[in-house]
Formats: sequence, structure tokens, C-alpha cells
Amino acid sequence: MELGAFYPYSRNHNGKGAKRQDPVAWNSTFEDISRKVLNIRYTLLPYLYTLMHEANAHGSTVVRPLLHEFVRDKTTWEIHRQFLWGPALLVSPALDQGAVAVKAYLPNARWYDYHTGEYLGFRGQFRNLPSPLEDINLHIRGGYILPQQSPANTTFYSRRNPLALTVALNDSQLAAGQLYWDDGVRIDAYEERVYLLTSFTANRNILEIKVLHRGYADPNNLKFTRIKILGVTSTVQEVTVSQNGEAIQSPHVASYNSQNQVLEITRLELELGKDYTLKWS
Repeated sequence: MELGAFYPYSRNHNGKGAKRQDPVAWNSTFEDISRKVLNIRYTLLPYLYTLMHEANAHGSTVVRPLLHEFVRDKTTWEIHRQFLWGPALLVSPALDQGAVAVKAYLPNARWYDYHTGEYLGFRGQFRNLPSPLEDINLHIRGGYILPQQSPANTTFYSRRNPLALTVALNDSQLAAGQLYWDDGVRIDAYEERVYLLTSFTANRNILEIKVLHRGYADPNNLKFTRIKILGVTSTVQEVTVSQNGEAIQSPHVASYNSQNQVLEITRLELELGKDYTLKWS
């Protein structure tokens, strides 16, 4: 179930005569694990949807082997038990029965634990990563920004929930990403230009949110309410939000975890489809 949640078409398979794999056919532990990992998938649907758009518009891959991103690293050429969502999310599942650890390869990049936001501190080597039954190893690559959304029971209701960003800074304190958004129903939204495309760019202590194409206005009054920034090396005293060069009042709350070097900004009200600048100091 944990692996199947990260297939583009989320599913698992039954063997003939075997116990069926839907969570309620097992026990409460399996139900809880399935619910947790499917909530992660639903949280990341905006990132996955953007990858699907890029595949359609530019021919890129959604799920890709490590060698697609690290082709000069010959170690990645033989790795088939890990994979990436786009360039930014590394999935290292436990594939052996009874396994409590995964021998995973982390290529030469800055990697953060998806669950905690903590920088791993190593790269370009294999490591035995703990893999308890209730967790799948997920790591975010520094230099990328992942759009997210609060999950619900179905995508219909998820699309009405608040948006969020996870900003993973690289060694140069830079990161970038995009969000493609349309009504989720129209087949030719991109070809008919009925969509919204937003870019996110982080440079040290500044995050720019800019709309690149305004062809769609979402009826759900969606807002970015939470932004998490990984790899912030200095204690943050203040966060300001501005629009068109003018500071705006915002009821946001900022908290900084010096141990994990994670800055989390909550209670934001940044409307989807508008430009903003965030600065922390």
C-alpha cells in the first residue's frame, strides 16, 4: 500500500486466492498505515498534477529513475529499487518481507527527510535507513519547492482545501518550483489556455510567488496558508509579506526549529492567482 500510493495511478494488486488488499480487510494497524500514506499522496497531489502537466506540455517524465537526474553518477545506472517523483521527491520503499531497514542511495545533492524536514547530512553514498512498518522513506531534494494541499476523502473535496508550500533550500540557499492549476475536469485546459501557472523562487531569505499565466480563476477562493522552509541556517526573528513592493498586514505566525533548521510560517492568507514576496530575517 505504501509503495502503491506513489505510483502515478495509485493502486496495488491481488494474487488469485489471496486475501484482498483493501485496508478494511485486514486490521486497524493496516487501516492506519494506509490512511497515513494515502494522506501523504493527497497532500502532494498539486505537485503530482504539475508533473503531469509538464509531461503533457514538454514531454518530461513523472516517475523517473535516479539516473535521469544524476546521469553522470554511474552508481545510479543500476538502481531499480528507488525512484523519483519528478526531480524533487525520492522514494525508497521497503520491498523485502520483514525488512526493518532499506539500503538506499542518496546521490550528490542536499536531501531532507520529508517527514521531519531535517537535513540528512550525507550524499553520494548508500545508507541503511530505518524503515518501520508505518513509514516509507521519502526525501526532498534541495533546490526545489513542492506545492501541497490539505487532504480530504476525495479529490473533489481536496481541491477546496488550503494550499501550502515546502521550500527545500540547496547548498547555495536557492530553490524553485511551479504549480499548474485548472478546473480538474476540462480535457483541453492547457491547449485552450484555461489554466493558472504560478512560479516559486527562493533566494536565501526571500521567496517570490509570481503568476506566469492567468487563464483560470478557481471558484474555491484558495489560499496558501502554510509555508515550510527547510535548511534555514540562522534563527529567524521576523517574517514580512509584501505585494507589489508594499508590505501588507498578515496574521501569520512564524516558528523556527533550530535543531532541524526548519522555518514554518502558518496562518498565511496568500490568494492563489496573485503575486507575493516573503522575506525572513
